[in-house]
Amino acid sequence: MPELGFAWPVRTSPLGPGYPGRAANPELVQRPRSTGSTVVNSVDDFADRKPAPVGVDAATMATFITLGAYTWFIYGLGPSIPLLREELGTSSTIAGLHSLLMSTGVVVAGFFGVRLVRRWRRFGAALRGVVGLAVAATAFVAGSLLPAGQLAFTLPAMVLAGLSGAVAINVTTAVINDHHGILGPSVLSQANAFAAAVGLVSPLAVGAATALGWTWRAALLVTVPLAGIAFALIKRQRAVPAYHSKPPGTQGFSARGLSRATWLAALAVVAAVAVEFCSVTWTPDLLTAQTDATPGTATGAVAAVVGGMAAGRFLIGWIARRRPPLGLFLVGLAVTVAGWVVVWTTTSVTVAILGLFVVGTGIAGQFPLGISMVMTFSRGEPDRAVAVASMGFGAASGLGPFVLGALADAFGVKMAFLVVPACCLLGGVAVISAQRSNRRSPVPGSLPDRTG
Repeated sequence: MPELGFAWPVRTSPLGPGYPGRAANPELVQRPRSTGSTVVNSVDDFADRKPAPVGVDAATMATFITLGAYTWFIYGLGPSIPLLREELGTSSTIAGLHSLLMSTGVVVAGFFGVRLVRRWRRFGAALRGVVGLAVAATAFVAGSLLPAGQLAFTLPAMVLAGLSGAVAINVTTAVINDHHGILGPSVLSQANAFAAAVGLVSPLAVGAATALGWTWRAALLVTVPLAGIAFALIKRQRAVPAYHSKPPGTQGFSARGLSRATWLAALAVVAAVAVEFCSVTWTPDLLTAQTDATPGTATGAVAAVVGGMAAGRFLIGWIARRRPPLGLFLVGLAVTVAGWVVVWTTTSVTVAILGLFVVGTGIAGQFPLGISMVMTFSRGEPDRAVAVASMGFGAASGLGPFVLGALADAFGVKMAFLVVPACCLLGGVAVISAQRSNRRSPVPGSLPDRTG
């Protein structure tokens, strides 16, 4: 049986021993022609991409802060939804509509994102994305303070948050990939590690604000100044090629032409995203039902998931320079399931928090590693591949918590959390199938498969 994994080819490298680099014999490299972004046909081709800039430059910092602003909102929103549910006296299913409508905005961004980026370039799309995120956060908080009809304001605010946030994050992902070339997957993991570190503070801030009587709103509004910082940094990057570029071609949204491997890799990340958002949104309910944790403690415990993600992404950012992404993705799924077993079976708050940290560590690399594989299999169209895949990510981020909430209403929150291992299994099968499909259907002119 062939080895299941991406193997770096043995090549000389301008970055020194241990790093993939340009082919020792350039005549062996044959590429399809491209009108835009660098063509990457297989994981081997990562070794032929442009070298990365040295250090963290201004453009990289802009992408980091953009991810941080979005992450603060997302990880603050998760534990805030159960608190809003209690204030409004609604069911988990109704409260879960916020996640569902946010995912609707992400899907809309998938349909129109490429067209918007082509019209405004990545630079303009990123600016509008962070502005929209700030407006959505403000509208959500303001709507929740109304004496009646709160859902009429909070639910549409989630659509705007999903649309704006997805445009900003999709652009950011493509910018990192283009700007850092060969080290794109590694820097993407590091960027997500930074975002997770920001997100670690967000649920803690929600818990602290709630305990102090300021309510969750005070913490969630921190999104606005973070988005403002991102706006100021992005505005200075107009001349940076990765920000100034736009997707090749003339068509808008289209899923045609994407390889089967791209779809399967996207499905793997969709499953991982569902696990992440289910864990962040409904973990407080699980801890409250299964342990003696108070609502404030259970809400703050979400920080254990995000803390594990931060630690895991910093580690993966280093390992991904030396190890292929598929193996790291599969190991992450196994670690996630191991942590889930601990949380699902224990009645101790302390043990549950430790288990949540393990879950976060496992989740850590799933998105950055998975999205790098999606772009790798995109045949030179990373913007379009990410836009199409983001529709699945959006559906997972909304449908995952919504379905789990509905199952919790019907069968109890503990049984509902069986969704987590089911999604992990789906992700593992999908990413292995993606690698096999890529071997069977290489792009004409690509380098030969050296994965065994």
